Amino acid sequence: MLLICDEIHHDLVYAGHDFIPMAIAAPDQIDNIVFLTAASKTFNIAGQRTGNMIIPDPTLRATMQKRLTTLDYRPSSLGVAMITAAYSPEGAVWADAQMDHLQTNRDLLDAGLRAIPGVWSMPLQSTYLAWVDFSGTGMDHDQIAARIRDDAKIAVSPGPSFGAGGDSFMRINFATQRHVVEDAVQRLQHAFRDLQ
Repeated sequence: MLLICDEIHHDLVYAGHDFIPMAIAAPDQIDNIVFLTAASKTFNIAGQRTGNMIIPDPTLRATMQKRLTTLDYRPSSLGVAMITAAYSPEGAVWADAQMDHLQTNRDLLDAGLRAIPGVWSMPLQSTYLAWVDFSGTGMDHDQIAARIRDDAKIAVSPGPSFGAGGDSFMRINFATQRHVVEDAVQRLQHAFRDLQ
């Protein structure tokens, strides 16, 4: 069996937590793993064909290289310049500062959501995508979605789009300016004010 391991959020780990690559977790399976990483999430440079596909098995790597060559799939010149800047010492300093910013946004969002009875956000160890459970509100997905969309006027990713068990969940992206998160929290609290 071949395991495609999406490690694209690997740079976005909060203090006190560690990212363990699949190569460390399952070294005996290394030839059956394809690792996907990118700077696109960390540095917001998606769309530049700058992802990394790490294939330890030489036969599988050659097969994929042939396929990518056939598709004429190569990084753009701008993408190469972006990656070079992202993985520079200055980029590392920026990424560390970003993690501090994201942690404050995460804490602000979590505290605001906890103020709404029946709502909680999964404690995140990494990333900027909060997984928020509205099941304690007693509402179904459509009712929750309507309040968020129509009352709070916030665009979120609906939990059901991520598979079974997501009916009472919403995914909220908090990788933005602090005042935007503050405003979103106030809008969500207002949209569910009858529960308070």
